[in-house]
Amino acid sequence: MGLAEAESGQLWLRFWGVRGSYPTPGRTTVRTGGNSVCMEVRAGNLRLAFDAGTGLIAMGNDLFQQGVARKSVHIFLSHYHHDHIEGLRFFRPVYERGWRTTVYGPALPAVTLPRVLAQSMARPFFPVGLDELPGRVQLRTLASDTIVRLGDRTSPLRVRVRISHAHPKIGVALYRLEFRGHAIVYATDIEAARGGFDDVVALAQGADVLVHDAQYTDEEYRDARRSRIGWGHSTIGMACEAARAASVRHLFLYHHDPSHDDAEMHALERQARRLFPHTQVAREGLEFRIL
Repeated sequence: MGLAEAESGQLWLRFWGVRGSYPTPGRTTVRTGGNSVCMEVRAGNLRLAFDAGTGLIAMGNDLFQQGVARKSVHIFLSHYHHDHIEGLRFFRPVYERGWRTTVYGPALPAVTLPRVLAQSMARPFFPVGLDELPGRVQLRTLASDTIVRLGDRTSPLRVRVRISHAHPKIGVALYRLEFRGHAIVYATDIEAARGGFDDVVALAQGADVLVHDAQYTDEEYRDARRSRIGWGHSTIGMACEAARAASVRHLFLYHHDPSHDDAEMHALERQARRLFPHTQVAREGLEFRIL
């Protein structure tokens, strides 16, 4: 899809990173992808990223290769685990004068967005501090039920924020993006033991697209020797239940376990489609046009 199309008022998404926990490059993951989580949304001439794993690095390079006229990007973080912020330190726009990067993050207990990002770039772990970046970087902490309004009157875009206990350890921000009567819901690092987590189902009602955590198989989740219960992630079955309960049109399985290679991801996609036919495994480079 070309830049002129994207700026004509269309809405589409692209996955730049789909792995949870840590990147997994190599021959066995090349089809699905090995970068940690990052999803881009383009709504008219607005550029947004959801989470800032290593996939964000390639997204930043792509923005420069396309030569976008509007040098502005908005990054929405679901929470502050390392696999969701590690790409920001290598995101090209934050090193370029004339670019503005706005980073949004949820207000979570005992943690603040400025402190987390400053620590991630502090010496001796990184040579460039957050306050030394040449680009203009703005940080905005979001409370639950905040609505972020972007764009202009002719093409308004709204991002609804729900801070949820769907991640039982730390909490997580869920996002619903609305543009010209269409909706994308981003719900990663959530655990829904049965029927879909209530906050997710409520936020995703009638959405065109639900991007839902699906890190584990049912067998992994309930493994007697190494149970994943309480770790803050869902199974393929949980994601499909949430999609059905919310009556969404399309489901993307996301935040793949590092141990799941391409063959297993293909098998899991077939399994998921028996539960919810309009399901795809999120893969690096996959684009999906909504409008």
